[in-house]
Order: sequence, then C-alpha cells, then structure tokens
Amino acid sequence: MQDFNLPIKQTDVLVMGAGGAGMRAAIAAAEKGARVVIAAKDLFGHSGCTPVAKGGYGGMRGPGDDWKLHFEDTVRGGGGINNQKLVEVMAKQARERLLELEEWGAAFDRDKDGSIYLRKFGGHSAPRSCISGDVTGREMIWALKRKCWGNKLIEVADETYISQLLVNDGKITGAVGVQLQTGEIVAYECPVVILANGGSGRLWPITFATKGKCGDGLRLAYEAGAELVDMEFFQIHPTGWKWTPAVIGRVISEGVRADGGQLLNKNMERFMWKYDPDRLELACRDYVSRCIYKEVKEGRGTEHGGVWLSITHLSPEHIERKLAAFMATGMVAGLDVRKQAIEIFPEHHYQNGGVKIDEYARTTVRGLYAAGEAAGGVHGGNRLGTNSLADLLVFGKISGEDGAEYAKNVERSKIIKDQLEDEVKAIRSPLGTDSGVSPYALSKKLHDVMWEEMHIERSEKGLNRCLEITAEVVEQFKNISIPGTSLYLNDAWTTAMEVRSRMIVGEIMTRASLYRTESRAALFRSDYPHVNRKEWDKNVIVKKENGQMKIETTPVIVTIWPTEKIDLPKFPVPGEEHEPGARVFCEIEEGEY
Repeated sequence: MQDFNLPIKQTDVLVMGAGGAGMRAAIAAAEKGARVVIAAKDLFGHSGCTPVAKGGYGGMRGPGDDWKLHFEDTVRGGGGINNQKLVEVMAKQARERLLELEEWGAAFDRDKDGSIYLRKFGGHSAPRSCISGDVTGREMIWALKRKCWGNKLIEVADETYISQLLVNDGKITGAVGVQLQTGEIVAYECPVVILANGGSGRLWPITFATKGKCGDGLRLAYEAGAELVDMEFFQIHPTGWKWTPAVIGRVISEGVRADGGQLLNKNMERFMWKYDPDRLELACRDYVSRCIYKEVKEGRGTEHGGVWLSITHLSPEHIERKLAAFMATGMVAGLDVRKQAIEIFPEHHYQNGGVKIDEYARTTVRGLYAAGEAAGGVHGGNRLGTNSLADLLVFGKISGEDGAEYAKNVERSKIIKDQLEDEVKAIRSPLGTDSGVSPYALSKKLHDVMWEEMHIERSEKGLNRCLEITAEVVEQFKNISIPGTSLYLNDAWTTAMEVRSRMIVGEIMTRASLYRTESRAALFRSDYPHVNRKEWDKNVIVKKENGQMKIETTPVIVTIWPTEKIDLPKFPVPGEEHEPGARVFCEIEEGEY
C-alpha cells in the first residue's frame, strides 16, 4: 500500500451536516456520552437550509387539534405513500421538541394572551405552525448552535467535505474526505455516521437549496449499500421569484399565502377558486404548483412566464411586522410588495424522498443513520409546509440518541486500508491535469438536462434523454481535469466532487421517475397524467446490488390509516377540463378507518 501519511481521527459519532438535523443529532449523541464530530461542508451555523427557512415550525397544537389530525394531513398531503410509522413519531413528538428548543433560548411569536402564535399552512386542517417573524429557521439554528457550543464532547470540523463512507461487511467503519481550508485529506474511524447533509436541490440551476446541496449524502448512502425510497418525488414550491433577475430563484415563504396572499393570472383572476374553492392558495404545495403550471401552459401567464402573487390588500403594518423578509427581498428586486404584485413561478425546493430509515432513524447499513432532508419516508410524495423543521428536530434527536447507544455497545471494526487508499486516489486523481474535461462544463451539462427534462412535467421521452446525457457525463467524468496539485480551497475540485454526486443521484431520480407510471403528489408525468391507485399505492426502492442499480417496489408501511381509504386530489392537467375540488377515490366502500 502507498504511504500517504494520512491522519486517522477517532470518534464515536460522525455527523455529516451542520444544519438543524445535524446539530440536533450531535446534541443528542453528546448528551448520551458519545464523542461527536460535526463535519460541516460549509461553516458551522451557516450550513444547510434550516437557517434560511422562513415559514414556520409545524406540530404545535391549538384548541381542537391533536397529533392524529396532524398525522392525517401529512399522509394525505404525501399522496398516501408515507411511512406511517415515521409520520406518527413526528406528529407525536413535534410539540415537545419545539418547547425544548424554546427552553434553550429560541424565541417564537406570541399572541396577546401569551400563548404561542399559530399560523395555518397549506394542507394543514388547523393552525399548528409557530413562527419567529418570517425567519423561523434562523432563530432555531441560533438556539441549536449555542447548545452545541456548550457541550465539550462536540467538535466541529468546518469546511470538511466527506467524499466517501467506509464500510466492512455491511457495517460502518469510518469516512474520508478533505479539509478544504488546509487541503488536507482526513479520515475518521468511527462506528456511527449520521447523514444530515440535506437533499439534492442543486441538481437544478434555479433552486431554493443552499450552496452545496447536491445529494452528497444520498450518493454516499447508495454507494455504502443503503436503500433509497421515493426518489422520484422532489417538491416543487409554488412560489419562487420569477422576476426581476436580481431575485430569480429565491423562495417566497408559504407564510405569505397563509397570511392572505392571493394568486392571480394575467387577467387578474384569482384562479385557485377554479381548482380548490375550499383551501384556495392553501392547498398542498404540489397541487398549487400544478395549478400555476396549468394557468401558464394554457396561456394565462404573465409577461415573464409566471403568475401574480399579491398582498397589496393587507395592511402595511402587518406586512412590515410579519412578512419583513419578503418585503426586504422585494426591495432588492426594486419592488414594494406593500403596493405591487410580483411575478412568481414554482421552483425546486425539497427532497421528499431520501435514504430509507426506520423509526429509530436507522438505515439498512449498520451504524449508518439519516435525519432531516437526507432521510426519506416521512413526507411520502409531497411535504406539507412547516413539517420539515419538525421532522429534522424529531429525527435528529432520535438518530443521535440511538447512534450513541449503538456506538457504545457495538464491536468496532478497523478501517480497511485498501478502501482508504482507493478513495485517496479518487480524490487526487483529477489534480494536475490540463488536457481533460472541465468540471464546470460537466456541471452545466447536468444542469441543462435536469432543467429541461426533470422539471414540473416529465415524460418517458424526456427521462430517457436525461439518462442518455447523464451517461455521457459519467463517461466524460473519467477524464475530468483540474489544474494545480493542491486541494486548498480548490473550487474546481469541489465542483468535480459535486458532479460525482449529482450524476449518480440524478440517475437515481430519473430512473425512479421512469419506473412509476402515474402522476401523484410531486411527480407529474404528462404521458401518465393521472393517479393510478390500483397499481401504485406502494413505494419505489433504489439500491446498489452487485455493482448495479436495482429498482423494486415495497408495500406502504401502514400503522393507522389503510392506504385504500385515503382520498387524494385530482390534479389539474394542462389541456383538460378540471372539476373544482374534484376527488379521486379507490373503488371501495366508504367508512371510517
């Protein structure tokens, strides 16, 4: 074996990701006595999507609400294919996790009587989302950050890119990556890795996902042998800034619609009356996105290909107090949202599927856990607004606690040196070559085809084209070129590693989309535009077996609500007449579940 003098660091738990899920996992593991390293691809406290989450935290309950109603809303909103064990855990524990966070110093808005202010979000049957203005995630992350700082068992490794997990006989032995600030290759020998590094929103050029969210955790889990679930479903948020260019790609909190924001087509018609006259703009995100898409596709879009979002009927005082971040973004765009409607269009937002976990956040690889956006099963085919912040706290804590117990009791295995050397070679191999393919060129190639064929509307023809282009990128990646020999703050190398994740995760998502021959929740296939309950009330699983990508289906995990009794919306399809509020039922006798 080549002598490369690689330092191997020992720890009990390695947490990948320093957003809300990662921090909560680290706190829980450390409180159980485990030594924890948080590997943050970015800077601690500035990683992930939690700091920029605006709308609210779901799971608080007002009069007449309970966890069962939250459970029902989540399963119905997820297209009926959620893992009901996970939904039940989240709905039962969300309130406790929020109150715990408040004890750690997070401040949330209150009503005049002193109770926590609750806002109603799309798909929820009751107000259960608490807020901190419209910067709720930022408030949460500060409380978690302070709690991490106060625990001496938690070590933070800023700007550390974990490029590979090390596995022996189906069990985690460690991980290897690069410390970007120094260019040093580092390895961690540990029995537990918790994937809390988010989804793959950066597969698309316009997305809400923060920098670096390119599916690293999903690729690592897949290559380690873990199963992925529901990867065909990626949430399209209904309201992304469409104009002006200064703000294209920024998301507009659902809190804007929760507080009365109205969607209007170019004729200034409030079109949601046609599609869901009961919930209007507060229908589920997948449904509202499809309604906007239909309006634009049928010629009722604005000049720049979107629709209008207006809050001009709200008082300036309310906007300035409750929607300050939205108003500030409008000022950047040169628009005063207190007086002007803005152009919006749906954009890529959240990884509904992810690494398959059980109720203890365990994956199918021993010692490997997942929480937050990296994990699949909680949200099924579509996430309800504000459920992400509840999900990450609940399963962040569970993964940390169970991971710490596992680390305490497992017989630890040493890193296999050959595996380590192989990854070191993979890390260094592109360096110092000028004649190969630019990682930026491959990055653009992937962005272009994902935007063209894996957007709101998908089809067999487009998905096959996506697979063809991805295969070309995989082949060209073998000749990728990075000038210079140093890994120190080497953006070209980081881009290359992200392309490595994006081409694998993109293929997984494309093949899963091709495999499911129906439209449901966040997946719209124009060649199969309707729900097929008889054939597709099940989950799609993707895994690596004998070096090949294998796709199969499994029954939906049910604890309370039989899937055949879950009513699902009939989605609007461009070019087809739509009956307002129409529902699709399986052909069974109606009754209480």
